Amino acid sequence: MYCKELNKEFESKAKMFAELKANKKMLMLKKKSEVKTKQNSIGLINGQSETIKALPDMEKGFIYPVISNTNFLDSHGDVHLNGSMTKTAMEQTNKVFYLADHKMEVDSIIATPKNVDVMLKPIDWKSLGYDYEGKTEALVYKIDETKIMHEKALKLIRDKEPMQNSIRMQYVNIELAVNDSDSEEEYKVWSEVYPKLANKEVADEMGYFWAVRELKLVNEGSMVLFGSNSATPIDTQTEAANSTSEIEPSKDTQISVTQMLQKVNV
Repeated sequence: MYCKELNKEFESKAKMFAELKANKKMLMLKKKSEVKTKQNSIGLINGQSETIKALPDMEKGFIYPVISNTNFLDSHGDVHLNGSMTKTAMEQTNKVFYLADHKMEVDSIIATPKNVDVMLKPIDWKSLGYDYEGKTEALVYKIDETKIMHEKALKLIRDKEPMQNSIRMQYVNIELAVNDSDSEEEYKVWSEVYPKLANKEVADEMGYFWAVRELKLVNEGSMVLFGSNSATPIDTQTEAANSTSEIEPSKDTQISVTQMLQKVNV
């Protein structure tokens, strides 16, 4: 089995767990030192196939991109926990951009910070089209449709194209969780977080994950084509639908939003 954090193949989970634990502090420092773009894909919720009301209290004339969410083990091996985005949501409202493809360029601006409200919303998994029990806590942008500067992005939204979203983020507080009762500290984290996971089958296969207790939103969130946790949409006021993609495509196979926008006639 392959461990991407260590970039190494292991003949058993026991040996992989041992090396993860031995290198835990170094791996955590490395992760926390990086600012990364982390794509998510609840699936673009803007009325593709089913009309479901995912976000409560939506206002007419606004769009609601879901930039990140909790209780889902994504292809980065991370689980964002409830409360992990509370501080950054309060601090970053009206301070972050909504962009296309994480491109910090004028031509990629969909909405400027003064028009981007950042909030947290509890959402039922079933209202997102997933057969999971319970709720996920979503980091959501609220943007007045009349303030969207990118005409082609607006056309994609209005045409209900299956777009997704992505966060630019930095870890603040993370812990290693390992499904090994002999690993006292790591197994304690596993035992706490595992019951809250929506997609437990992924954790069962991996045998470990990183529990993210706090993260920081950095500068922007973006519209993208593909994502890594199959749970981050754009909601409109009247309807929502889901699209799943649990595995993030490799960088060389991803098609950028910018490339797609170039093909859209307005």
